[in-house]
Amino acid sequence: MLKKLQFDGAPVLVTGAGTGIGQACCQVLAELGASVVMVGRTEETLRETERLIAGTGVETMCLTADVTREDDVAGVRDAVAARWGHLKALINNAGNNLRAKIEDLKTDDWNSIVAVDLHSVYYCAKLFLPLLKAAPGGGAIVNNASIFAVIGNPQMPAYCAAKGGVLALTRQLAVDYGPDGVRVNAVCPGPTLTPRIRAYAERGLTDTGRLASLTALKRMAEPEEIADVIVFLASDAASYVHGESVVIDGGQTIQ
Repeated sequence: MLKKLQFDGAPVLVTGAGTGIGQACCQVLAELGASVVMVGRTEETLRETERLIAGTGVETMCLTADVTREDDVAGVRDAVAARWGHLKALINNAGNNLRAKIEDLKTDDWNSIVAVDLHSVYYCAKLFLPLLKAAPGGGAIVNNASIFAVIGNPQMPAYCAAKGGVLALTRQLAVDYGPDGVRVNAVCPGPTLTPRIRAYAERGLTDTGRLASLTALKRMAEPEEIADVIVFLASDAASYVHGESVVIDGGQTIQ
């Protein structure tokens, strides 16, 4: 199994790679020998991720792009195709959130959240599937959803709707592309100590102690703990895991 966790230079693309879970995915992938393609809207944060994995000696590519724009995603696809001609795994991690009851939610804000949380998954899957099908030994897609795709949460109508769509799309893509050797899975993280959540806590906008108390483990996850599961699903070690939504929430949803 340990050999199957190794990527041996195969290219893996991570969206939202500049911070949080995306950055942690890049670090785990580099440790396992993947060529890491980092995609995000801010070059500075992508370069920081690249700096963090520089010591591993793996091949890297930083691409600044807005994954809510199909033309931007097409440009990323072209760059990957030109360098490798295939893609071993696509990790759709980019996302955002906004708290508001639906009666107070502006339509532009709804569209913005759905665009980054759901439309980006559509664009990336659509444009990268030919490269995934061309990957030696088969390709994989891992979509980052949320436990709020399966349980309700106050004041998150757009986020919950979009992440629920990610789970439905994951299952549908698994049906269509399993015969082509492309595995498609999703993860549903629970409360995670990403830089965004830490910043919210510092500003008094969230209570990390309360979030931790909701879990059976009585603590929040570190981004690396979510990344470990994502990278496992992207690897050949998960060769018969397909169409699944893996909950990583410290036991929050079992209570």
